[in-house]
Amino acid sequence: MTPLLHYTHYPHRSSQSWIIIHGLLGCKDNWRNLAKKLSLHSNIYCVDCRNHGESFHNDSMTYEQMSQDIEQLLQYLSLDKVSIIGHSMGGKIAMHSIQQNPNRYDKAIIIDIAPKEYDHHHHQSILAAMQSINLTNMQSRTAIDTALATSITDQRIRHLVLKNIKRNQNNHFYWQCNIKAIQTHYSAIMANSLSNTLIDIPSLFIRGEQSCYINQSNDIARIKSLFSQASITTVKGAGHWVQTEKPTEFTETAIQFLS
Repeated sequence: MTPLLHYTHYPHRSSQSWIIIHGLLGCKDNWRNLAKKLSLHSNIYCVDCRNHGESFHNDSMTYEQMSQDIEQLLQYLSLDKVSIIGHSMGGKIAMHSIQQNPNRYDKAIIIDIAPKEYDHHHHQSILAAMQSINLTNMQSRTAIDTALATSITDQRIRHLVLKNIKRNQNNHFYWQCNIKAIQTHYSAIMANSLSNTLIDIPSLFIRGEQSCYINQSNDIARIKSLFSQASITTVKGAGHWVQTEKPTEFTETAIQFLS
């Protein structure tokens, strides 16, 4: 049995619980501010996926295994029924988890990801930039940001990447995420892990208007063929990181759907 995923609990007196799963190169702390707002309505559990944040490192990283990690945590927490929120890779984990354990989940919010295979080169430049930097020679986060900027021009993406930097006992910077495992299993992370088994729970897909992750025609048809109770909403002016770019709109939409 693998170790438990690290998680943060934002408590509420309600018996209702929501579990939140971050995307690739993200972590539970990315959700801190939103989780505090959502916890005014429900218990919130934000997790670090394997090879991310404070959770364990492992050489293997399939959606089957990452879904089992979620199931193991829910059993440990004695949560028989929860709603699940997942962004990007976290959305794929959520979809796979529901399909494997459909009676475990009340509702689902899937943020800017579709049940399909994605371009295998989508994050390769980001991972290559992270691997190219010798962090032990870096004196500050500003210096690291400057080094990354030559390859990663989008400041929002650099901000996400920089969240993965920590200091060790010698006060040297290091990558907290397991870049090697992520790189090794990148093709599997971009692949579609779902079967054609129908998912029959209320499911809200939230897409960013400026994002290309959910195509208006083909992807929506695929979603509706797999999710019998799917609804799809578009957040105007948002890109792929809907919840951080438009936090108020996202929070209001999530609370209305899950309550």
